[in-house]
Amino acid sequence: MSRWRDDAAPRRARPPQVAGALARPRLAQALTSARVLLVTATAGYGKTTTLATHLEALGAAAWLTLDPDDHDPRVLASGLALALSGLPGADELGVLHDQGAAPLSLARRAARLLEEQRATLVVDEAQHAAHGEAAAVLRALLGARVALLSRTPLDWPELTALELGGEARRLEAAELAFTPDELAALMQANRVQLTGPHLRAAHRLTEGWPIAARFLAQALRQGRISPGELDTLDPHAQGLGTLFSYLAREVLGPLDENLRVFLTRSSVFEDLSEGLLTQVLDEPNAGAFLAALAGGGTFLTRAGDTFRAHPLLRAWLRAQLSDDDAVLLARRGAAHYEHTGRPRRAVAAHLQGQQPMAAARLLALHGRTWLRAGRGRMVERALVRLPGECWAEWPALYTLLGDTHRAASRYPEALEAYRRAPHPDGPLGQVQVYLDTVQPALAGELLQDLRLREADPGVVDRMQAENALNAGQLERALQLDPALALSARYALRRGDLQRALLLARQAASGEVGGERTAGNHREALLLDSFLSALLGEPHDALDRAAAGQAEGERLESPFVRALARTRQGHALLAAGHDPPAETAYRSALEEAQGIAPRLTVEAHMGLAYLEALAGQDGGHRPAALHAAGHSGDRYMCGLARFTAALGTVHRLQRRTEAPDPATLQTLHAQLDEAAAEFLACGDTFGQDAVQLARFAAGVGPALPALLAAHRAPFLLSRPSLLAPARRRAGRARVLSALRVAARREQLPWTLQGIEAALGYPSGVPDSHPGHEVQVQLLGQLSLRVAGHEVREWGRAKARDLLTLLAVTPGGLARDAAQEALFPDSEPGVGERNLRVTLHALGALLEAGAPSGFFLDRGEWLRLRPGPDLQVDLHGAEALLAQPPGTPGRSERLLRLPSSVTDSVLEAVQAAAARYASALPPALAAEGAAALAAGQALLAETLADHALRLDPAEESAARVLMRARYQLGVAAGVHRAYTACCGALGSLGLTPLPETVALYRALTSLAP
Repeated sequence: MSRWRDDAAPRRARPPQVAGALARPRLAQALTSARVLLVTATAGYGKTTTLATHLEALGAAAWLTLDPDDHDPRVLASGLALALSGLPGADELGVLHDQGAAPLSLARRAARLLEEQRATLVVDEAQHAAHGEAAAVLRALLGARVALLSRTPLDWPELTALELGGEARRLEAAELAFTPDELAALMQANRVQLTGPHLRAAHRLTEGWPIAARFLAQALRQGRISPGELDTLDPHAQGLGTLFSYLAREVLGPLDENLRVFLTRSSVFEDLSEGLLTQVLDEPNAGAFLAALAGGGTFLTRAGDTFRAHPLLRAWLRAQLSDDDAVLLARRGAAHYEHTGRPRRAVAAHLQGQQPMAAARLLALHGRTWLRAGRGRMVERALVRLPGECWAEWPALYTLLGDTHRAASRYPEALEAYRRAPHPDGPLGQVQVYLDTVQPALAGELLQDLRLREADPGVVDRMQAENALNAGQLERALQLDPALALSARYALRRGDLQRALLLARQAASGEVGGERTAGNHREALLLDSFLSALLGEPHDALDRAAAGQAEGERLESPFVRALARTRQGHALLAAGHDPPAETAYRSALEEAQGIAPRLTVEAHMGLAYLEALAGQDGGHRPAALHAAGHSGDRYMCGLARFTAALGTVHRLQRRTEAPDPATLQTLHAQLDEAAAEFLACGDTFGQDAVQLARFAAGVGPALPALLAAHRAPFLLSRPSLLAPARRRAGRARVLSALRVAARREQLPWTLQGIEAALGYPSGVPDSHPGHEVQVQLLGQLSLRVAGHEVREWGRAKARDLLTLLAVTPGGLARDAAQEALFPDSEPGVGERNLRVTLHALGALLEAGAPSGFFLDRGEWLRLRPGPDLQVDLHGAEALLAQPPGTPGRSERLLRLPSSVTDSVLEAVQAAAARYASALPPALAAEGAAALAAGQALLAETLADHALRLDPAEESAARVLMRARYQLGVAAGVHRAYTACCGALGSLGLTPLPETVALYRALTSLAP
């Protein structure tokens, strides 16, 4: 009898207690995304905490923590038996172990047990069994659900194959690191409130390393570190003493003496290479030492031919060196960098080596190049360490300092630095500030002065051209710089939105992820977002704004971040999501504080629209107009005026009563002012948008609106940010009124494309009411008219009549409806009751619409089909009729309700039966298509859903068996077949021969 139970420590089979750990939904979703999970990261990245915190998400689960003894496969096998002892059927493992079964055989039986119980085994510290016979034991588990947590990579061929098949998922340090949002949540959980800049500084300092983030949160909460200290790293910071003790224990503690000394001395440098350390440290084994440190689960990571330690580790390691040693090593490193042509690295080394004049020389020569490559933080940190004599020797450093402040959106500081810089660079820098912040009025005088001082004419011409573009002087801009005709901003301000979008997307492909400084309002992604919102593609606009936000974070640009939030607001507003749009605008205003007034215009503009939409007279319209007017940007003045007026136009469309004359007079004046601004700056699109808004509000003629719709059809066919009506039906109403006006004034009708885009291939109907009707039959009966759910039906039978008409899309005879609704009534009574019921239903459907628009009430009763009346059952039936494998069909099938609303009407009951019998086979067929496309997990989900609706649906059972076979869950194949047999047996049936044959083929067993 084996003594394995005595040797196996129970603590190894218990997941650690993680009370108070931060929930991370992003990772919880990733943990369940594959059958096999491999989590690889060095100490402190939260591997154990993440799995323990989200263990419930895995369902039935067991835990095993390894230690160095587990390199012995017998010890590892004992741990497996102990870890799984709580699962049903686990006694067999203990018996096998007692009988002296080979560890590999026991591991294979453990894998089958995990399959049978649909359980997951979490193996922590798996690096202890990464090689040799112990690795074979772990690899035998890969056929089951298992999560392997390791400090070092597990490069097993089986894992690679599983990854290629979509059955394995790797999570590494990059995924485990805290995002800025998660770091903010951690700080809040620790009652630490950080502003945006301080939060970003904390994220830079920790690089999302979870253990460092937690220690930092504790230090901030206890006052050992202040938020203002986060932007400068002090290697001797006492506030992080707890973290440094952790580093000493986890990093240096396990290392042998040679590696410990090597790692400590190398901490002087950020990027470590064999050549550098061989020469500077005089260490012939530098290459082998670097490889050993990177491969041993420490905090050294490899990027190409160089290695890098976490900045907090470097800071602490440097503190272990004497000042003399650090200076000596830094000077030797600076010489090496200069000799090998790497001046940027030499600057940092010179500063550490107490040679500031040498660093200043390199900064003066190369700093602006580094800045253009996106190295602003490095340049700034070097500049602040230079003593006064360096600035006197190299006055061009003031220009570099101004450029650095400008890149970081610190414009007052940039202007001050430029004033101290030599000519002409100093005045040129001041002009660049005003170009960056779109303030043409402030740039004009300086540009004229530059002419007098004989600055480079080419540079001045280009600046004057951009300034003219910013002021809305398109012809002058093109005269000064013809190349502007190829820019997205020129095309936008000219009103050529499609060309502007094409140019913006071309530019974005060269910007994203590149080494550069922020382009502010020139950022191509954010131009793309704005154009997409104008062109009526709000989802694209939101995606581009999010990507632009990420670029702003990467470039560390407050200007870009604020503008991205504004463009998110525009996208949300175009999509009709007003509350989140308002949140985005207010967040943008908060981010823009202290940067530049011009940056606030668009956010104020969006909020002014929302105020006008709500009928409020707030302060955002004057704030937008003041900031735009002060900057001298007429295009933005026009946009701000028009957007606020458009809010009033849209508000009036929601009212049933006629607007008062004073409101119309004010609106007319506001639209005239906007049109004048657009005309002055040459924006044809802005003029077209105003013309359509005038007509929609009833204060403008038809002919200019018709021409505008012809030139900018998307203003009516899509949900443009500047559309004359917000909803499709509202735009259809404007189009209907245009068509009536064109007929009345005998004008040619050329807007058939817009009609088709809105769903009227035969032409938009006259007198469109401007709203839609939605009838819900799936689940519970519901009627929504103009976005509002009907609560009071007037007559109880109106509900039944609506349901009856909805399940008979072709309509039915009046006497058939009367018989169905009033079967026991006398003919005269039944006819009168039907007439009253029809009137009640018509009043509900056609409130504000002409009679007969939604409901035919003659001898043949019918809900009139079209884009303005939707019945969810009709959409579901169309979806069921689509071929399996149609893109998006599987997700939509899974979202369908399981049944049609209850009703005593035979026609409704028949429709419900048809729907209930059609849905499970459609799900099964879609599952078969997913299997053919290699999507076994999706196929399993579809088939399982079908069988929940109808356990006897054999086609779904066959798909489920095949899916589970492909997923490697043999026990699941048997369960699916057994459940199918049971469901059929309850109906007195047996499986079809093809079902039996499939089961035998997949399991090689008789049923």
